[in-house]
Amino acid sequence: MSAIRRKRLGIVGLALTVATAAISLPHVATAAGGDKPDAGASDAGAGDAGASDAGKAAGPLPEGHPGVGELPPGHPSVGEGAEADPHDHGANPHGANPHGEARRGNSGFFEPPPDTAVEDQALPPGTMVFTIKDAEDRPIPNATAIIGILKSSVAQGDKRERREVTTDAEGSARLDGLAVGAGTSYRVTTQRGLGTYATQPFALSDKAGKRVVLHAYEATDDVNNALVGKQAFVFVSLREGVLRVEHLFNVFNIGKVAWVPGKGAAQVNLPEGYEAFRIPDGMTDVRFVDEAGKGPWLSGTIAPGRHEASFSYQIPLEGKDRQTFRVELPPRVGEVRIFSEANKTMGLQVAGFPEAQRQTGRDGRKVMVTMRQAMQGERGIRALDVTITGLPVPSITRWIALLVALSAAGLAAAYTIRQRAEGAVPDEAKDDLIEAREALLGEFVALEKAHKKGDIGPKTYGRLKAALLDALARIEARLDEVKAARAEMRRRERGEARRPRPEARGEGGSA
Repeated sequence: MSAIRRKRLGIVGLALTVATAAISLPHVATAAGGDKPDAGASDAGAGDAGASDAGKAAGPLPEGHPGVGELPPGHPSVGEGAEADPHDHGANPHGANPHGEARRGNSGFFEPPPDTAVEDQALPPGTMVFTIKDAEDRPIPNATAIIGILKSSVAQGDKRERREVTTDAEGSARLDGLAVGAGTSYRVTTQRGLGTYATQPFALSDKAGKRVVLHAYEATDDVNNALVGKQAFVFVSLREGVLRVEHLFNVFNIGKVAWVPGKGAAQVNLPEGYEAFRIPDGMTDVRFVDEAGKGPWLSGTIAPGRHEASFSYQIPLEGKDRQTFRVELPPRVGEVRIFSEANKTMGLQVAGFPEAQRQTGRDGRKVMVTMRQAMQGERGIRALDVTITGLPVPSITRWIALLVALSAAGLAAAYTIRQRAEGAVPDEAKDDLIEAREALLGEFVALEKAHKKGDIGPKTYGRLKAALLDALARIEARLDEVKAARAEMRRRERGEARRPRPEARGEGGSA
Protein backbone atom coordinates (compact mmCIF):
# COMPACT_ATOMS: atom_id res chain seq x y z
CA MET A 1 0.00 0.00 0.00
CA SER A 2 1.42 3.40 -0.97
CA ALA A 3 2.25 6.05 1.62
CA ILE A 4 -0.41 8.36 0.18
CA ARG A 5 -2.97 5.54 0.39
CA ARG A 6 -2.07 4.81 4.01
CA LYS A 7 -2.29 8.49 4.94
CA ARG A 8 -5.71 8.85 3.37
CA LEU A 9 -6.91 5.70 5.14
CA GLY A 10 -5.65 7.18 8.40
CA ILE A 11 -7.60 10.39 7.85
CA VAL A 12 -10.76 8.45 6.93
CA GLY A 13 -10.41 6.28 10.01
CA LEU A 14 -9.94 9.31 12.24
CA ALA A 15 -12.97 11.02 10.72
CA LEU A 16 -15.12 7.93 11.20
CA THR A 17 -13.95 7.51 14.79
CA VAL A 18 -14.75 11.10 15.68
CA ALA A 19 -18.05 11.05 13.81
CA THR A 20 -19.02 7.76 15.45
CA ALA A 21 -18.45 9.17 18.93
CA ALA A 22 -20.13 12.49 18.13
CA ILE A 23 -23.14 11.25 16.18
CA SER A 24 -23.58 7.99 18.11
CA LEU A 25 -24.67 5.91 15.13
CA PRO A 26 -23.84 2.20 15.67
CA HIS A 27 -23.70 1.47 11.93
CA VAL A 28 -20.94 4.06 11.53
CA ALA A 29 -18.59 2.07 13.73
CA THR A 30 -19.50 -1.15 11.94
CA ALA A 31 -18.84 0.29 8.52
CA ALA A 32 -15.51 1.72 9.61
CA GLY A 33 -14.21 -1.81 9.99
CA GLY A 34 -10.49 -2.39 9.79
CA ASP A 35 -9.73 1.07 8.46
CA LYS A 36 -9.84 2.54 11.94
CA PRO A 37 -6.45 4.03 12.89
CA ASP A 38 -4.62 2.98 16.01
CA ALA A 39 -3.26 6.38 17.19
CA GLY A 40 -5.36 6.76 20.30
CA ALA A 41 -8.65 6.34 18.43
CA SER A 42 -10.08 3.38 20.31
CA ASP A 43 -13.74 2.83 21.11
CA ALA A 44 -12.91 3.08 24.79
CA GLY A 45 -14.89 5.46 26.91
CA ALA A 46 -13.61 7.85 29.57
CA GLY A 47 -12.72 5.05 31.92
CA ASP A 48 -10.09 3.32 29.79
CA ALA A 49 -8.95 6.01 27.34
CA GLY A 50 -5.58 5.98 29.04
CA ALA A 51 -2.91 8.63 28.93
CA SER A 52 -0.63 6.32 26.96
CA ASP A 53 -3.05 6.68 24.09
CA ALA A 54 -3.18 10.42 24.62
CA GLY A 55 0.58 10.67 24.38
CA LYS A 56 0.74 9.20 20.90
CA ALA A 57 -2.54 10.71 19.76
CA ALA A 58 -1.07 14.05 18.89
CA GLY A 59 -0.53 13.03 15.29
CA PRO A 60 -3.65 14.30 13.51
CA LEU A 61 -3.25 17.94 14.46
CA PRO A 62 -5.55 20.40 12.68
CA GLU A 63 -4.29 22.01 9.52
CA GLY A 64 -3.29 25.54 10.44
CA HIS A 65 -1.71 24.26 13.65
CA PRO A 66 1.99 25.26 13.83
CA GLY A 67 4.32 22.93 11.95
CA VAL A 68 6.18 20.27 13.89
CA GLY A 69 9.20 22.54 14.07
CA GLU A 70 7.03 25.46 15.23
CA LEU A 71 4.90 23.84 17.91
CA PRO A 72 4.30 25.88 21.08
CA PRO A 73 6.98 25.33 23.75
CA GLY A 74 6.42 21.98 25.38
CA HIS A 75 3.87 20.79 22.81
CA PRO A 76 4.04 16.99 22.48
CA SER A 77 5.64 15.29 19.52
CA VAL A 78 3.39 14.22 16.68
CA GLY A 79 5.18 10.91 16.99
CA GLU A 80 3.65 7.88 15.37
CA GLY A 81 0.70 9.80 14.00
CA ALA A 82 2.91 11.29 11.31
CA GLU A 83 2.05 8.53 8.90
CA ALA A 84 -1.57 9.67 8.98
CA ASP A 85 -0.56 13.31 8.48
CA PRO A 86 -3.65 15.29 7.46
CA HIS A 87 -1.44 18.00 6.00
CA ASP A 88 -0.34 15.74 3.15
CA HIS A 89 -2.46 16.48 0.10
CA GLY A 90 -1.33 13.49 -1.88
CA ALA A 91 -1.65 13.63 -5.62
CA ASN A 92 -3.94 16.66 -5.67
CA PRO A 93 -2.04 19.01 -8.04
CA HIS A 94 -3.89 22.01 -6.63
CA GLY A 95 -2.65 21.44 -3.10
CA ALA A 96 -4.98 22.14 -0.20
CA ASN A 97 -8.64 21.43 -0.84
CA PRO A 98 -10.85 23.89 1.06
CA HIS A 99 -13.62 21.32 1.30
CA GLY A 100 -11.46 18.56 2.74
CA GLU A 101 -9.47 15.68 1.36
CA ALA A 102 -11.01 13.12 -0.98
CA ARG A 103 -11.68 9.85 0.86
CA ARG A 104 -10.08 6.91 -0.90
CA GLY A 105 -10.51 4.21 1.76
CA ASN A 106 -12.97 1.33 1.75
CA SER A 107 -15.06 2.86 4.48
CA GLY A 108 -18.39 2.54 2.73
CA PHE A 109 -19.05 6.25 3.32
CA PHE A 110 -19.16 9.15 0.92
CA GLU A 111 -15.76 10.19 -0.33
CA PRO A 112 -15.93 13.76 -1.73
CA PRO A 113 -14.14 14.26 -5.04
CA PRO A 114 -11.31 16.79 -4.86
CA ASP A 115 -11.50 20.32 -6.18
CA THR A 116 -8.65 20.89 -8.63
CA ALA A 117 -6.89 23.57 -10.65
CA VAL A 118 -4.44 21.99 -13.09
CA GLU A 119 -2.57 23.24 -16.12
CA ASP A 120 -3.76 22.02 -19.52
CA GLN A 121 -1.29 22.35 -22.37
CA ALA A 122 -4.25 22.44 -24.77
CA LEU A 123 -5.28 25.80 -23.31
CA PRO A 124 -3.34 28.97 -24.17
CA PRO A 125 -1.75 31.06 -21.40
CA GLY A 126 -4.22 33.42 -19.77
CA THR A 127 -7.17 31.05 -20.24
CA MET A 128 -9.25 29.45 -17.51
CA VAL A 129 -11.96 26.84 -18.02
CA PHE A 130 -13.90 25.98 -14.87
CA THR A 131 -16.64 23.45 -14.22
CA ILE A 132 -19.12 23.33 -11.35
CA LYS A 133 -20.05 19.77 -10.33
CA ASP A 134 -22.27 18.13 -7.70
CA ALA A 135 -21.51 15.44 -5.13
CA GLU A 136 -21.70 12.73 -7.78
CA ASP A 137 -19.22 14.58 -9.99
CA ARG A 138 -21.98 15.54 -12.41
CA PRO A 139 -21.89 19.02 -14.02
CA ILE A 140 -24.35 21.61 -12.70
CA PRO A 141 -25.73 23.60 -15.68
CA ASN A 142 -26.48 27.31 -15.57
CA ALA A 143 -24.68 27.78 -12.25
CA THR A 144 -23.62 31.30 -11.31
CA ALA A 145 -20.02 31.74 -10.23
CA ILE A 146 -17.96 34.68 -9.03
CA ILE A 147 -14.35 34.96 -10.21
CA GLY A 148 -12.39 36.84 -7.60
CA ILE A 149 -9.22 38.48 -8.94
CA LEU A 150 -6.50 39.86 -6.68
CA LYS A 151 -3.68 41.88 -8.25
CA SER A 152 -0.76 42.61 -5.95
CA SER A 153 2.22 44.86 -6.58
CA VAL A 154 4.72 46.66 -4.40
CA ALA A 155 4.14 49.98 -6.14
CA GLN A 156 0.33 49.96 -6.27
CA GLY A 157 -0.62 47.59 -3.46
CA ASP A 158 -3.59 45.23 -3.74
CA LYS A 159 -6.40 45.68 -6.26
CA ARG A 160 -9.47 43.43 -6.21
CA GLU A 161 -11.92 42.67 -9.01
CA ARG A 162 -15.02 40.47 -9.31
CA ARG A 163 -16.51 38.95 -12.43
CA GLU A 164 -19.82 37.12 -12.51
CA VAL A 165 -20.03 34.19 -14.92
CA THR A 166 -22.77 31.64 -15.67
CA THR A 167 -21.90 28.12 -16.71
CA ASP A 168 -23.31 26.51 -19.85
CA ALA A 169 -25.42 23.37 -20.16
CA GLU A 170 -22.31 21.31 -19.41
CA GLY A 171 -21.62 23.22 -16.20
CA SER A 172 -18.54 24.91 -17.68
CA ALA A 173 -17.41 28.43 -18.55
CA ARG A 174 -14.32 29.79 -20.27
CA LEU A 175 -12.43 33.03 -19.66
CA ASP A 176 -9.62 34.24 -21.95
CA GLY A 177 -7.12 37.07 -21.81
CA LEU A 178 -6.51 36.81 -18.08
CA ALA A 179 -3.33 38.13 -16.47
CA VAL A 180 -0.60 35.58 -15.83
CA GLY A 181 2.15 35.45 -13.22
CA ALA A 182 2.46 35.29 -9.46
CA GLY A 183 1.24 38.86 -9.06
CA THR A 184 -2.35 37.90 -9.91
CA SER A 185 -4.39 35.23 -8.16
CA TYR A 186 -7.87 33.87 -8.90
CA ARG A 187 -10.58 32.23 -6.86
CA VAL A 188 -13.80 30.65 -8.11
CA THR A 189 -16.81 30.86 -5.78
CA THR A 190 -20.36 29.58 -6.21
CA GLN A 191 -23.49 29.19 -4.11
CA ARG A 192 -25.93 26.32 -3.97
CA GLY A 193 -28.82 26.71 -1.59
CA LEU A 194 -27.47 27.72 1.83
CA GLY A 195 -23.91 26.71 1.00
CA THR A 196 -21.02 28.73 -0.40
CA TYR A 197 -18.15 26.88 -2.05
CA ALA A 198 -14.80 28.17 -3.27
CA THR A 199 -11.48 27.00 -4.61
CA GLN A 200 -8.19 27.91 -3.02
CA PRO A 201 -6.56 30.94 -4.72
CA PHE A 202 -4.42 30.00 -7.71
CA ALA A 203 -2.33 31.77 -10.35
CA LEU A 204 -2.06 31.30 -14.12
CA SER A 205 1.35 30.61 -15.64
CA ASP A 206 2.73 31.97 -18.89
CA LYS A 207 3.05 28.43 -20.28
CA ALA A 208 -0.51 27.11 -20.33
CA GLY A 209 -4.04 27.76 -19.15
CA LYS A 210 -5.82 25.91 -16.34
CA ARG A 211 -8.86 23.71 -15.96
CA VAL A 212 -10.62 24.22 -12.64
CA VAL A 213 -13.18 21.93 -11.02
CA LEU A 214 -15.30 23.09 -8.06
CA HIS A 215 -17.93 20.97 -6.31
CA ALA A 216 -21.14 22.35 -4.82
CA TYR A 217 -23.29 20.24 -2.48
CA GLU A 218 -26.78 20.30 -1.11
CA ALA A 219 -26.78 22.05 2.26
CA THR A 220 -28.71 22.17 5.53
CA ASP A 221 -28.61 24.38 8.61
CA ASP A 222 -29.81 21.52 10.83
CA VAL A 223 -26.88 19.53 12.22
CA ASN A 224 -29.18 16.54 12.69
CA ASN A 225 -29.47 16.27 8.90
CA ALA A 226 -25.70 16.13 8.36
CA LEU A 227 -23.08 13.52 9.26
CA VAL A 228 -20.77 15.92 11.08
CA GLY A 229 -18.37 15.32 13.96
CA LYS A 230 -15.64 17.39 15.63
CA GLN A 231 -12.29 16.73 17.23
CA ALA A 232 -11.05 19.39 19.68
CA PHE A 233 -7.55 20.26 20.85
CA VAL A 234 -6.88 22.56 23.81
CA PHE A 235 -3.41 23.84 24.72
CA VAL A 236 -2.89 25.84 27.94
CA SER A 237 0.28 27.81 28.61
CA LEU A 238 1.34 30.22 31.33
CA ARG A 239 2.09 33.83 30.45
CA GLU A 240 2.78 36.78 32.70
CA GLY A 241 -0.36 37.28 34.75
CA VAL A 242 -2.57 35.13 32.47
CA LEU A 243 -3.28 31.65 31.17
CA ARG A 244 -3.17 31.57 27.38
CA VAL A 245 -5.62 29.04 25.92
CA GLU A 246 -5.60 27.83 22.30
CA HIS A 247 -8.47 25.87 20.76
CA LEU A 248 -8.13 23.96 17.51
CA PHE A 249 -11.00 22.04 15.92
CA ASN A 250 -11.03 19.39 13.23
CA VAL A 251 -14.53 19.31 11.71
CA PHE A 252 -15.38 16.18 9.73
CA ASN A 253 -18.33 15.78 7.36
CA ILE A 254 -18.62 12.20 6.14
CA GLY A 255 -21.92 12.64 4.31
CA LYS A 256 -23.07 14.16 1.01
CA VAL A 257 -24.87 17.12 2.57
CA ALA A 258 -23.02 20.25 3.67
CA TRP A 259 -23.79 21.81 7.04
CA VAL A 260 -24.16 25.60 7.35
CA PRO A 261 -24.42 26.40 11.06
CA GLY A 262 -26.57 29.40 11.83
CA LYS A 263 -25.49 32.12 14.23
CA GLY A 264 -24.92 30.53 17.63
CA ALA A 265 -25.69 26.98 16.43
CA ALA A 266 -22.08 25.93 17.07
CA GLN A 267 -21.29 28.23 19.99
CA VAL A 268 -18.28 27.93 22.29
CA ASN A 269 -18.98 29.48 25.70
CA LEU A 270 -15.67 30.70 27.06
CA PRO A 271 -14.67 31.32 30.69
CA GLU A 272 -16.03 34.45 32.32
CA GLY A 273 -13.64 37.37 32.03
CA TYR A 274 -11.72 36.03 29.03
CA GLU A 275 -9.78 38.62 27.05
CA ALA A 276 -7.39 39.11 24.12
CA PHE A 277 -9.50 36.90 21.81
CA ARG A 278 -7.71 36.24 18.55
CA ILE A 279 -8.47 34.37 15.32
CA PRO A 280 -5.44 33.54 13.14
CA ASP A 281 -5.31 34.88 9.61
CA GLY A 282 -6.07 32.36 6.88
CA MET A 283 -7.78 31.76 3.54
CA THR A 284 -10.36 29.31 4.87
CA ASP A 285 -14.03 30.28 4.88
CA VAL A 286 -14.73 28.03 7.87
CA ARG A 287 -13.76 30.01 10.95
CA PHE A 288 -14.92 31.15 14.36
CA VAL A 289 -16.51 34.57 14.81
CA ASP A 290 -16.36 36.23 18.22
CA GLU A 291 -19.49 37.87 19.58
CA ALA A 292 -18.81 40.21 22.50
CA GLY A 293 -20.25 38.87 25.72
CA LYS A 294 -21.29 35.53 24.20
CA GLY A 295 -18.13 33.93 22.86
CA PRO A 296 -17.17 32.58 19.43
CA TRP A 297 -19.37 30.53 17.11
CA LEU A 298 -18.47 28.46 14.07
CA SER A 299 -19.42 29.95 10.73
CA GLY A 300 -19.07 28.98 7.09
CA THR A 301 -20.05 25.99 4.96
CA ILE A 302 -18.98 22.60 6.33
CA ALA A 303 -18.82 20.74 3.02
CA PRO A 304 -18.06 17.01 2.87
CA GLY A 305 -14.46 16.45 3.95
CA ARG A 306 -12.30 17.88 6.68
CA HIS A 307 -12.02 21.48 7.88
CA GLU A 308 -10.00 23.30 10.51
CA ALA A 309 -10.78 26.31 12.69
CA SER A 310 -8.92 27.77 15.66
CA PHE A 311 -8.78 30.68 18.06
CA SER A 312 -7.02 31.74 21.26
CA TYR A 313 -7.68 33.93 24.29
CA GLN A 314 -6.35 34.72 27.75
CA ILE A 315 -7.68 34.19 31.26
CA PRO A 316 -6.35 36.52 34.00
CA LEU A 317 -4.72 34.67 36.89
CA GLU A 318 -6.54 34.82 40.21
CA GLY A 319 -3.34 34.85 42.28
CA LYS A 320 -3.94 31.32 43.61
CA ASP A 321 -1.85 28.17 43.23
CA ARG A 322 -4.69 26.44 41.32
CA GLN A 323 -7.28 27.81 38.93
CA THR A 324 -10.29 26.20 37.25
CA PHE A 325 -12.03 27.41 34.13
CA ARG A 326 -15.00 26.01 32.21
CA VAL A 327 -15.50 25.85 28.45
CA GLU A 328 -18.80 24.74 26.91
CA LEU A 329 -18.23 23.11 23.52
CA PRO A 330 -20.36 23.14 20.35
CA PRO A 331 -22.42 20.05 19.47
CA ARG A 332 -20.95 16.88 17.98
CA VAL A 333 -17.49 16.96 19.60
CA GLY A 334 -16.48 13.31 19.60
CA GLU A 335 -12.95 13.58 20.96
CA VAL A 336 -10.99 16.10 23.05
CA ARG A 337 -7.27 16.19 23.68
CA ILE A 338 -5.92 18.65 26.23
CA PHE A 339 -2.29 19.71 26.63
CA SER A 340 -0.88 21.89 29.38
CA GLU A 341 2.53 23.41 29.79
CA ALA A 342 4.24 21.77 32.77
CA ASN A 343 7.12 22.60 35.05
CA LYS A 344 8.26 21.06 38.33
CA THR A 345 5.05 22.10 40.09
CA MET A 346 2.35 22.63 37.46
CA GLY A 347 -0.25 19.95 36.80
CA LEU A 348 -3.41 19.38 34.75
CA GLN A 349 -6.77 18.02 35.89
CA VAL A 350 -9.89 17.72 33.72
CA ALA A 351 -13.18 16.53 35.19
CA GLY A 352 -14.24 13.21 33.66
CA PHE A 353 -10.90 12.69 31.89
CA PRO A 354 -8.15 10.17 32.72
CA GLU A 355 -5.29 11.38 34.89
CA ALA A 356 -2.97 13.57 32.85
CA GLN A 357 0.46 12.16 32.09
CA ARG A 358 3.70 14.08 31.86
CA GLN A 359 5.25 13.89 28.39
CA THR A 360 8.32 15.41 26.79
CA GLY A 361 7.94 17.54 23.67
CA ARG A 362 10.39 17.57 20.79
CA ASP A 363 11.88 20.78 22.14
CA GLY A 364 12.67 18.97 25.41
CA ARG A 365 10.04 20.80 27.46
CA LYS A 366 7.52 19.04 29.64
CA VAL A 367 3.80 18.92 28.90
CA MET A 368 0.79 17.34 30.58
CA VAL A 369 -1.57 15.37 28.32
CA THR A 370 -5.02 13.84 28.70
CA MET A 371 -7.75 12.83 26.24
CA ARG A 372 -11.06 11.07 25.97
CA GLN A 373 -13.72 10.18 23.42
CA ALA A 374 -17.45 10.56 23.81
CA MET A 375 -19.06 7.33 24.92
CA GLN A 376 -21.71 5.59 22.86
CA GLY A 377 -25.00 7.39 23.41
CA GLU A 378 -23.35 10.47 24.91
CA ARG A 379 -23.76 12.37 21.61
CA GLY A 380 -20.67 14.45 22.06
CA ILE A 381 -18.60 16.03 24.82
CA ARG A 382 -20.34 19.26 25.78
CA ALA A 383 -18.19 20.87 28.51
CA LEU A 384 -14.65 20.98 29.87
CA ASP A 385 -13.78 21.80 33.47
CA VAL A 386 -10.03 22.35 33.36
CA THR A 387 -7.91 22.89 36.48
CA ILE A 388 -4.30 24.01 36.34
CA THR A 389 -2.47 23.26 39.58
CA GLY A 390 0.88 24.37 40.97
CA LEU A 391 0.66 27.88 39.56
CA PRO A 392 3.38 30.23 40.80
CA VAL A 393 2.14 32.62 43.47
CA PRO A 394 5.03 35.04 44.12
CA SER A 395 4.90 37.04 47.34
CA ILE A 396 5.62 40.26 45.46
CA THR A 397 4.89 40.56 41.78
CA ARG A 398 6.26 43.32 39.60
CA TRP A 399 3.01 45.26 39.97
CA ILE A 400 3.04 44.97 43.74
CA ALA A 401 6.64 46.18 43.64
CA LEU A 402 5.45 49.09 41.56
CA LEU A 403 2.77 49.92 44.11
CA VAL A 404 5.40 49.79 46.85
CA ALA A 405 7.53 52.21 44.88
CA LEU A 406 4.55 54.52 44.43
CA SER A 407 3.76 54.30 48.13
CA ALA A 408 7.35 55.23 48.92
CA ALA A 409 7.06 58.16 46.56
CA GLY A 410 3.85 59.22 48.28
CA LEU A 411 5.52 59.06 51.69
CA ALA A 412 8.41 61.05 50.34
CA ALA A 413 6.01 63.65 49.02
CA ALA A 414 4.21 63.87 52.36
CA TYR A 415 7.52 64.24 54.14
CA THR A 416 8.45 66.97 51.65
CA ILE A 417 5.29 68.90 52.49
CA ARG A 418 6.01 68.67 56.21
CA GLN A 419 9.58 69.78 55.72
CA ARG A 420 8.39 72.70 53.61
CA ALA A 421 6.29 73.91 56.52
CA GLU A 422 9.36 73.66 58.73
CA GLY A 423 11.48 75.53 56.25
CA ALA A 424 13.62 72.68 54.92
CA VAL A 425 13.33 70.37 51.86
CA PRO A 426 15.82 67.48 51.85
CA ASP A 427 17.43 66.54 48.54
CA GLU A 428 16.58 62.88 49.23
CA ALA A 429 12.85 63.59 48.75
CA LYS A 430 13.41 64.96 45.27
CA ASP A 431 15.76 62.08 44.38
CA ASP A 432 13.18 59.51 45.51
CA LEU A 433 10.52 61.10 43.34
CA ILE A 434 12.81 61.25 40.30
CA GLU A 435 13.75 57.60 40.83
CA ALA A 436 10.08 56.62 41.06
CA ARG A 437 9.35 58.53 37.85
CA GLU A 438 12.15 56.71 36.01
CA ALA A 439 10.79 53.38 37.26
CA LEU A 440 7.34 54.24 35.92
CA LEU A 441 8.74 55.16 32.52
CA GLY A 442 10.47 51.79 32.44
CA GLU A 443 7.16 50.10 33.22
CA PHE A 444 5.57 51.99 30.31
CA VAL A 445 8.18 50.52 27.95
CA ALA A 446 7.65 47.00 29.31
CA LEU A 447 3.88 47.39 29.05
CA GLU A 448 4.03 48.50 25.39
CA LYS A 449 6.29 45.57 24.48
CA ALA A 450 4.00 43.07 26.21
CA HIS A 451 0.96 44.54 24.45
CA LYS A 452 2.59 44.34 20.99
CA LYS A 453 3.60 40.70 21.60
CA GLY A 454 0.04 39.83 22.61
CA ASP A 455 1.02 38.82 26.14
CA ILE A 456 -1.42 41.40 27.55
CA GLY A 457 -4.96 41.79 26.26
CA PRO A 458 -6.51 45.14 25.33
CA LYS A 459 -8.58 45.44 28.52
CA THR A 460 -5.65 44.69 30.84
CA TYR A 461 -3.45 46.98 28.75
CA GLY A 462 -5.94 49.82 29.08
CA ARG A 463 -6.29 49.43 32.85
CA LEU A 464 -2.55 49.25 33.47
CA LYS A 465 -1.79 52.15 31.16
CA ALA A 466 -4.40 54.32 32.89
CA ALA A 467 -3.00 53.41 36.32
CA LEU A 468 0.56 54.19 35.22
CA LEU A 469 -0.49 57.53 33.72
CA ASP A 470 -2.30 58.45 36.93
CA ALA A 471 0.72 57.49 39.03
CA LEU A 472 3.04 59.46 36.76
CA ALA A 473 0.79 62.51 36.99
CA ARG A 474 0.85 62.29 40.80
CA ILE A 475 4.62 62.05 40.88
CA GLU A 476 4.97 65.03 38.52
CA ALA A 477 2.62 67.00 40.80
CA ARG A 478 4.78 66.09 43.81
CA LEU A 479 7.90 67.18 41.95
CA ASP A 480 6.24 70.52 41.22
CA GLU A 481 5.49 70.86 44.94
CA VAL A 482 9.12 70.10 45.74
CA LYS A 483 10.27 72.77 43.30
CA ALA A 484 7.82 75.26 44.77
CA ALA A 485 8.94 74.40 48.31
CA ARG A 486 12.60 74.88 47.40
CA ALA A 487 11.80 78.20 45.74
CA GLU A 488 9.90 79.29 48.85
CA MET A 489 12.82 78.25 51.03
CA ARG A 490 15.29 80.24 48.93
CA ARG A 491 12.99 83.29 49.07
CA ARG A 492 12.86 83.08 52.84
CA GLU A 493 16.63 82.71 53.05
CA ARG A 494 17.12 85.82 50.92
CA GLY A 495 14.60 87.77 53.06
CA GLU A 496 16.35 86.76 56.27
CA ALA A 497 19.71 87.73 54.82
CA ARG A 498 18.47 91.28 54.10
CA ARG A 499 16.75 91.70 57.51
CA PRO A 500 18.96 93.59 60.17
CA ARG A 501 19.95 91.55 63.19
CA PRO A 502 18.30 92.58 66.55
CA GLU A 503 21.72 92.85 68.22
CA ALA A 504 22.88 95.35 65.61
CA ARG A 505 19.83 97.59 66.16
CA GLY A 506 20.42 97.56 70.00
CA GLU A 507 24.07 98.57 69.75
CA GLY A 508 23.27 101.44 67.43
CA GLY A 509 20.60 102.81 69.83
CA SER A 510 22.87 102.89 72.91
CA ALA A 511 25.54 104.80 71.00
